Order: sequence, then structure tokens, then C-alpha cells
Amino acid sequence: MTDYAEMIRSVKSYVQLPFVHEHWYVAGTREEFGRKPVARTLLNESIVFFRTESGELSAMQNRCLHRSFPLSEAIVNGDRLVCRYHGIQYEADGSIARIPCQSQVSKKRLRTYPLREIGPFVFIWMGDSENTADFPDLSFFEDAHYRTIGDYMKLKGNYLLLMENLNDLTHFAYLHKETFRFDDGFFDLPTEIKEIDGRIWCNRIDRNPESALAALPPDIQALAAGKPVERWDGGSNVTPGIFQGSAPIYIGAEDDPDRLVFNQQILHYATPETETTSHYWWSMSLDFEIENDMMYEMLKAHLGQGFDEDKWAVEHMQTLLLEDHIDFKEMIIAGDKAGLLYRKVMLDWVRAEHGDLPMRDSKDQQQRTAAV
Repeated sequence: MTDYAEMIRSVKSYVQLPFVHEHWYVAGTREEFGRKPVARTLLNESIVFFRTESGELSAMQNRCLHRSFPLSEAIVNGDRLVCRYHGIQYEADGSIARIPCQSQVSKKRLRTYPLREIGPFVFIWMGDSENTADFPDLSFFEDAHYRTIGDYMKLKGNYLLLMENLNDLTHFAYLHKETFRFDDGFFDLPTEIKEIDGRIWCNRIDRNPESALAALPPDIQALAAGKPVERWDGGSNVTPGIFQGSAPIYIGAEDDPDRLVFNQQILHYATPETETTSHYWWSMSLDFEIENDMMYEMLKAHLGQGFDEDKWAVEHMQTLLLEDHIDFKEMIIAGDKAGLLYRKVMLDWVRAEHGDLPMRDSKDQQQRTAAV
């Protein structure tokens, strides 16, 4: 039997935790999926996406039930996918509509996946259960007062390495020293780390006007003259693959009825592809200067440079974990608190789905998609 509690003590074993499926993950952006079938591997499961004539998005296992030919290579006929190997036709709900060489239609059907389209993203429920109600609050995506930017990176690393990075507020002053302009004074900022409803929430507060207001345009910075300011940098993993960050900037005292707040919602979405590769999307939604195209273009480039540094670090760690076989025991430092607490949250998610079962290998993971 696998001792999961022991596994989270070392990053080398931690990244071998089995995938947890009873959660929402990002499958891609809305604009990626149209009438033409698109294949994507998520949690070791090959899935095909296509839209019906009415525009409804369908996701189902990407293999014909006859000879495992990929349906991402199928012909779209109305609302059906027609396998290009023997012409078997599938409805968008995974049922078989026609088998050309016989009159009898099998009752077998492809597995389908619940989807939600919110803002620019398509979210997918990877679990077997029908309990899909636990969805993060992303209402700002539909708020006309917000504008959203974002991007995608293919990550050659385990998604848990990135998620631990996002819960680590101490690497900013070194990994992002030149891009985000943090220095050693960052470690002196008041820090709060706590558990809320089974989730780890970490936050740092910057009250230095120069650094706290750096993300705001000059005309807004001018409003802060002679007033106290605060910038929060924090967030929480609301699912194994979604880190919901928030960086509001406050101008004015807390008890000031005219206190201004400029909201910044910063989210990271890491969906495992395999045990050593991941899909990584990020988004930032602001409720100010939403007509300022130049500011958003510069901000996207700036953030992309910084998040590419996280990607760089994760890929280096993954390479070393795979190639270096010297036994070692990790050193724990004070800044690891949030990351280690997050490992315990992951342990809860793993146990909720897998109990004390031994780890599954890649073949076992793939067998989850067997046709019903």
C-alpha cells in the first residue's frame, strides 16, 4: 500500500502522486474549439472536442469503439463525427448513430465529459461522479467592468511543481528579481498564511507607495498623494489545477468611506497532460483602464516574461528529478510553509479519491476511459 503521507515529504515522490479527477480543470480557450475536431490529452486521457451546428461544445474520448482510430481525424457530418476508418458515426453525446456494414446499432457509447464555458476558457470535469457543483467563483469574467488578458505555455514538467511555485511567496525576490523588480525587502512584508475551508490562502501586503502603486498608470498614482496605500499579493488553490490569485491595490485608509480599490484577479491554470508534461494557461482581469489598449499589451508582455521564468524553473527541476539518481533529503526553510501546507491539501484530495490504494501507472490511468 502506498504511504501518501510519506510521499509529500519529498518533491521527488510528491510529483508521483496519482492524478485526481473529481475536479474542474481548464481544457483550453473557447476560440480553440470549433467545428473541426481537436484532440487534447488531459490527465493521460485523449479527448476530442468539436462544436455542433448550434455551437454547443462536445468533449468525448478520442477513440472509435471499433479499432481505436482517433476521432480527432473524423469527418464532421452535421452534429456527428464519422470515423474515417470504417465510417461508424457518433452523436455528440457519445452514442453510436450508424454502423455502415450492419443494420444493428450497438448500444455502446463513448465517454463524454461535462464542460463549462466561462470568459475566455473552457473548463472540463474529469471525474466519474456527477457531483460537478463545486466550481470556483469566476463571475468577474462576465463583468463588463473588467478586461481580461492571458496566454498559454506548454510546460515540460509536472503540474504540482508549478502549483507549489504559486504557493511560494519567497522566490519572487530572486527568480523574478529583474522582471517584477522585487528585492530583499520583499521578505520583510507582512505575510499571512492560513487555511480557509480546507484551502491554503497566502498573502503579502506592501504598504510602500512606490512599489505598491507601480502597476497603476501615472494618473491613478497621483490620486494617492498623501494617502496610505496597500497592495495585496495572494491567492489560493481552489482546485488541484486552478490557483486563484488576487492583487487588489487600495488607496486611502481602511475606514475612509472614499477609499479606492483597483482589483486585479490573477489566475493560473495547470492541467496535467502526462506525469511529466502539463498545459499552463494564465489570465489577469482588471477593473480599471479597460480602454487602455497599450497598457494591456505591455502588461501581457511583462507578465508573460515573468511567468516564463516560473516555467523555466519548473522545467529545470523536472529534468533534474528525472535524470539525477543520487539520494538526497530536502532541506526545509521558513518560506516553505504555504507550499508544505498545500501539499497536505493535495494529500486530502488524493485520499478523497483514491483512499489508500497503491499508485496507478500510466497504463492504469489510460484504462479509465474504457467504453461503457
